[in-house]
Amino acid sequence: MAEMYEHKEPDDSEEETFGGQRLAERRPRLLHSLRSLPECLTWAPLLLLLLLFVSLGFFTLQLTTLVQAEVAQKQMQSNLEEILQRLTRMNATLASTERGALLGHQDLLSTNGLGTQTQLQTVSKELAEARSKLLEQESALKELSERVTRSLAEAGRDRENIRTELFRALEQARLGNSSSCKECPESWLPFQGSCYFFSTLRATWVEAQQHCERSGAHLVIVGGLEEQGFLSRNTRGRGYWLGLRAVRKVRRIQGYQWVDGVALSFSHWNRGEPNDSMGREDCIMMLRTGMWNDAPCNNENDNWICEKRLSC
Repeated sequence: MAEMYEHKEPDDSEEETFGGQRLAERRPRLLHSLRSLPECLTWAPLLLLLLLFVSLGFFTLQLTTLVQAEVAQKQMQSNLEEILQRLTRMNATLASTERGALLGHQDLLSTNGLGTQTQLQTVSKELAEARSKLLEQESALKELSERVTRSLAEAGRDRENIRTELFRALEQARLGNSSSCKECPESWLPFQGSCYFFSTLRATWVEAQQHCERSGAHLVIVGGLEEQGFLSRNTRGRGYWLGLRAVRKVRRIQGYQWVDGVALSFSHWNRGEPNDSMGREDCIMMLRTGMWNDAPCNNENDNWICEKRLSC
């Protein structure tokens, strides 16, 4: 084939270049590549065959793995079913055992309940007896309290009677010695050795006591039924402050006390009194009927009665 071509030397101006190099300089490398091409074509089938064998082995390995996994899954499912059956049998056994235990506890509770019921009946009976005894004791104490109250009232009346008799005796003795006691001031009424002033003005309890003190007297102290009768006959349709106040401790009334510090013994309360309405009725007044009533001390709608002993 070399004969078919006529070799012609190129001129310097016609000499071809490739990539900045002369083509003549690159021809040896190109010729070498063309010579090695048949050898590469000889190895290609072998490489394809090797690649085919590798792919076949990988596919076989995957298929084996899938089969083993399916077998393991079936075995696991079988084991789970067996475990489920065992759990079912265990639940049935536990339920039967618990039912038996509950029945046993129920019988025990029933037995204990009967005993407890008997004990409760016994305790209830004892409480009823104790309550009956307490009611009897309360009744006895109430009766004793009423007796003591009556005795104190009688003692108060006796004290007032003794005081009156002593005053009368002294008065008679002085009259026998040609002497007499000083008469009550004008507008004052005498009764059993005392003088009483029935005001026509109205004031609070404190102001009424101050009016009496300026006259050398004090708000009236009622010592008994006779004195109460005298006062009732002279009310003239008015209400009057008495010299009696409540004694409170921790906002509760503990008793009543006269202005001279003596505790209340004789009383003449109206029906339903004293009631300490709204917790502020600390002062005592006498109604137009002569009965007693508790009222607020700052009430300005009442008159007052002053009392002082006759001076002999």
